[in-house]
Amino acid sequence: MAVDPNIVAIFGPPPKGLDLEKNVITTYNVVVCVVLGIAVTVVALRFYVRNMKSANIEMDDWAVLVSLLCASATVAMTILAGEHGSGAHVWSIKLTTLVDVFKIVYAEPFVYALAVTSVKISILLLYRRLFPLGIDKNRLYTIMFWIATFMTTIYPFILWITMPFACRPVSHFWNQYLGAKGKCIEVKLFFLVLGIMNMMNDIIILTVPIPRIWTLHMNNKTKISIICIMLLGSFVCVASIARIYYLWGFFQNLDATWWMGPSFAWSSLEPSVAVISACLPTLAPLFRIKRINSTSRGTPSGPTDLSKSGSKHFQLFSVNRTKGNAFGSDDDEVELTYDVGRGGTGDGSIWKNQGGSAAEQGIVVQTQVSVTHQDRKGRTSTD
Repeated sequence: MAVDPNIVAIFGPPPKGLDLEKNVITTYNVVVCVVLGIAVTVVALRFYVRNMKSANIEMDDWAVLVSLLCASATVAMTILAGEHGSGAHVWSIKLTTLVDVFKIVYAEPFVYALAVTSVKISILLLYRRLFPLGIDKNRLYTIMFWIATFMTTIYPFILWITMPFACRPVSHFWNQYLGAKGKCIEVKLFFLVLGIMNMMNDIIILTVPIPRIWTLHMNNKTKISIICIMLLGSFVCVASIARIYYLWGFFQNLDATWWMGPSFAWSSLEPSVAVISACLPTLAPLFRIKRINSTSRGTPSGPTDLSKSGSKHFQLFSVNRTKGNAFGSDDDEVELTYDVGRGGTGDGSIWKNQGGSAAEQGIVVQTQVSVTHQDRKGRTSTD
C-alpha cells in the first residue's frame, strides 16, 4: 500500500512489519450496533411494562427515551468516523481523510455529553420516584443524591462551554495537520479530567440507592437481591474506564487513528450500556409474571387444604400516599413493596422506624364459605 507522503511528513514512516491493510472498525461497528439493539429492546420492554400496569409514563421514562436517541447518535458517529479512517492505521489514510475524521472527533463529545447526561438524569429521576427524599432520617441517601445531581448537571456544561474555545480558531483543531496557524488548550488533559469526573459520578450514582434500600423492612436476602439489580449498571463504570484508557492512548500514541477506533466504540458503548442498566430495575414485573406462570403450571390438580376448607383469603394493597411511607404499585417496578403488599414477611411500613399499623399498610379480606348438605333421611352436615 502506498503511503501518503504528507502523512509520512507528519507522523514519520510506518514501523517495519506493520500491516497497513488491517482494520478493526467492522468489529467495533458490529459490537456497538448489537449493544444499541439490546438497549432499544429493553427500552421497549420498559414502556410495555408501564402499559401492562396501566401506569402513567413518568419523567424518567421520557428521559431514558431521549438518552436512547442520543446513544443512537453516538453509534452513528462511530460508524461515520470508521468510514473516514478511525480504527485504521494512520499511514493507510490520506491527509484530507485525517482532517475529516478530526472534525468528527471534535463534534462527538457534544453528543456524548448529552447522551450520558440524559441517562443519568433518567436514573436519578427513577431513584427519586422509588425512594422519595426526606421520608426518613437517613441523610446519607439525600447527600449522595444531590452530589450526583450536581455532578450530572455540571458535566455537560463544562464540556459545551469549553470546547468552542478549546482552539483559536476552532478550525485549528482539525486543520493543525495542514500547517494552519493557531493554538489549542491541553485537550488531552481536559478530556482526561472530564473522563475521571464522569467515572466518579457513575460510581456515586451506582451507590446512591444502597443506604435507602438497606432500610427497607424486608429480609437481608431480598435487600441484597435488589442491590444486585441496581449494581448491574457497574459495567457502565467499566466502559467509562475503558474509554479513558483509549482516549489517553489516542492522544499519546503516534498511530492516532488506530487508537481512535476503540475510543469511539467505548464512547458509544457507555451510553447504550447505561440505558440498559437504567431499564433493568423497571422490568421486574416481567420476571414476576414468568415466575407466577411457572408456579401455576407446577400446581397439583387436586384440591388444596385451603379449597377443602372452603376458605378464601385475599390480600389487597392499600397505601396512604399523603404520608409518603409506601409506594403504590404503579411506582414500584422494582417490587420494593413485596413484603407489605403481596403477602411477604413485612409487618408494617416498608421503611424501618416509620409509624403506621399493618392495617394502614394492607387490607386483608377473608371470606368464609359454609356448605350445608341434607341427605334423603333428613340428616344434615356442615363442611
